[in-house]
Order: sequence, then structure tokens, then C-alpha cells
Amino acid sequence: MRLCAIVLAAGLSTRMGENKLLLPWRDGAPVVAYVARQFQLAEIETIVVTGRDASQVRAALAEQSVRCIHNPDFATGGMLSSVQAGLRALHKDVAAAFIQPADMPSITKSAIKQLARGYAAGWSVAPWYGDRRGHPLLLDRSRWAAMLALEAPARPREALDKSRLRLVPVDEPGVLVDIDTPEAYRQALAD
Repeated sequence: MRLCAIVLAAGLSTRMGENKLLLPWRDGAPVVAYVARQFQLAEIETIVVTGRDASQVRAALAEQSVRCIHNPDFATGGMLSSVQAGLRALHKDVAAAFIQPADMPSITKSAIKQLARGYAAGWSVAPWYGDRRGHPLLLDRSRWAAMLALEAPARPREALDKSRLRLVPVDEPGVLVDIDTPEAYRQALAD
């Protein structure tokens, strides 16, 4: 079964005040490059959906074998429009797609591989840490039509069939960590 990843890198970063995806992460690489690399290390084909600062995001990914696509509706369509753009860009033989916000740089290749092992056709998969569901979501192809049919201001989670969602316990709190604000970024770097 072919799995792919859609890394959502089209947001406006309004709470950060600058493009958070271009900030340096623990290894010195920009956040977006670090996130995409985790999927590459897990041997998952990766598409990055760009929006704000698309040329800089593409430049940050220049050394990786990822495919960048641009979401022309990034400023008004929210996360949903980026998920939809990513799904439309996938090949017909893809069984499921990881949906990963690029502002969650604590994701690891081991968590990605663990979720991939938990996948079975007809089921979507998400990590569970503590008492919360995290990212990435591995969205089964059977839910793509529902996702593509949503219209703003709907949220992507509205397309999920919770009766066909497998929660995989993980020992990695990074599946919950996002960096929407300067304080969250500094805290994530310190952890």
C-alpha cells in the first residue's frame, strides 16, 4: 500500500508575527525542512503545500526530494483548502495520506513509522498521547471524497468517520506540540 504525506505549509503565521516555518529548528534547518525530512527519513513520499512566502518555503526545501504545490486560496481558505489542494495532487494509487501541519516540528520518523504500521485499508489512523489525539493524521482514501466536499469554514476533522479512526498510543509528546506563538516556539526549542 502506497502512503504519502501532505505537509501543510501555507498558513499566515499571524500569531507568530513572522513566518514560523522559516525559523531555525533544533538542527539549524528551517522548521518546514525539518518536518518534511522526518517523512523522508520514514521513506514516505512528501508533498508540501505552500502559501505565504512560497518561494522562501520552496528554497528551504531545495535539498529535499519533496514536491511543492501552491494553494492559491491559502489566505482565505484556511487549513481545509490546503488539505484539499494536497489531496488533489496525489496519485490515484495512494492508499492513504498523512496530513501534517508544518508548525509541529517535534514529530519524529519513529512516530510516523509507528502510525504507518497501524494502518489498514478503510481505516484512518492518528497518534494518541496522554489523553489527546495528535498529528499527523493518516487519512484513508475512503475519506478523501468527504474531505474534498467540505466547504469553508468547515474544519478538516469534520470529514473523519470516527467509527473508522484507529488511535495509536505513542510515547512521543511531540505529536501534540505546535509553535503558533513566540512563547510556544521558545518552549518547544527548550524541551
